[in-house]
Amino acid sequence: MSERLASRTLRNSVLVVGARALAKLAVFIVVVLLWRHLGADNYGRFAAMIVYVTLVGVVADLGLQTVFIRDASRDRSAFTRYLANLLSARLLLSLVALVILAVALRLLSPTLFPYTLAAFALLLTTSYSSLLRAVFYIRGRLGYEAIAIVAESIVLLALTIVAINRGATWDGFLWVYTISYLFTCLFAFAVLRWRWHERVAVRLEPVFVRRLLTAGLPLALGFTVTTVYAQLDIVLLQLFKTFQMVGWYSAANKYIDAVAWIPQSAMGVIFPALSLLGASDRRRLAFAYEKSFKMLALLGLPLAVGLGVLAGPIVHFTRGFEQSIPALRILAPSVVLLFVNNAFIYTLTAINRQLDFTRLALFTLAVNVVLNLALIPPFGYLGAAAASTVTEIALFAGGWWLLRRQRLRLSIGGGGARVLASATIMGIVVYSVRTWPLAVVIILGAAVYVVALIGLRALNAEEWAIIRAAR
Repeated sequence: MSERLASRTLRNSVLVVGARALAKLAVFIVVVLLWRHLGADNYGRFAAMIVYVTLVGVVADLGLQTVFIRDASRDRSAFTRYLANLLSARLLLSLVALVILAVALRLLSPTLFPYTLAAFALLLTTSYSSLLRAVFYIRGRLGYEAIAIVAESIVLLALTIVAINRGATWDGFLWVYTISYLFTCLFAFAVLRWRWHERVAVRLEPVFVRRLLTAGLPLALGFTVTTVYAQLDIVLLQLFKTFQMVGWYSAANKYIDAVAWIPQSAMGVIFPALSLLGASDRRRLAFAYEKSFKMLALLGLPLAVGLGVLAGPIVHFTRGFEQSIPALRILAPSVVLLFVNNAFIYTLTAINRQLDFTRLALFTLAVNVVLNLALIPPFGYLGAAAASTVTEIALFAGGWWLLRRQRLRLSIGGGGARVLASATIMGIVVYSVRTWPLAVVIILGAAVYVVALIGLRALNAEEWAIIRAAR
């Protein structure tokens, strides 16, 4: 039963990850076009506004969406009531977020304040797009999610090209992103209403919503804290340095973002299964957690090594900012930590350890704030990059320890060491041929890594069986 569940969830993960791979390629092309069109300073303004929207966007959710996915995955009869109440609650919370956004921009970034309306439109469409797409995960109909992901990116790319041809200023691209998210909202609504014949109602039951908020607030606090520490460096860079430096650092982070979606997508698919196992069978939960961790490490290690070794060639190939290269080298080790930390976060949530997750998030926030305040004034964006990587190390250590306390220990044994050895071999080969054409180096590196995994027997027969069953 454990292998069948693992195979099904991995198959869904492959579907979503494949769609996101195509979408992220399109989105990365959008980012490259924005770099060339706007330059470092104006791109820094755009990136800073996106960060403010992301930060206040937490207020528009307050953990309700995670509770929705978890509870509706366990009891499908609760789906309609949850969705109806969340549709109305999200609008009210978004209005609160608007007030917070306006105050924050007025006090911290007066230059960006005149563009508050555009930022709010982006916040609102992002929020509803995320909520409506959650139904695809709850129902396990990931084909629709794949369509939404790819279609949204195509719309974004097309609108970006049109906006650039018309000489749009940086704030115009806020509306471009808004329209792409609005498209996704309409698509998800169409599937619900006319494909699944669901009656999409809007309802507000104060007592029921209050109960959901009580369950979601610990999660919201945790996700708020992690969102703050993930974005705080941009805010501090803007305060202590310049928008140009924000542009260099944000550009370096885009290379990390280009792969950071993989663990989030995979664990987003696995989360309903983890929630079900967390309520019914701790032994099978331990199995799913262990395999999730190892598979994420299997993917994250070569990406971290590759980004670190090939930072220069990658930036030059994409015509990014030269100043982003040293920042990318510093950020590269955080990739594997971003991957495996998702296994900790989602597993803690699945077993209702929201308070543990919140404590972990507060700990990492404290680490991040201290590091950023210490490193950004003297070292600028390179200090922010170092703070980001060290913070991920702190999150890794805390997540590992908290799950060990719940008797969910990782027993990856020699397999983990063999995966690390395979990535090391790949890194040595890639470094020795780093001056070759980038595409050749990437293909050669991937081939060396796969051969090393097989030769060192990094995966056991059970893990190979899960992978084959997911194809």
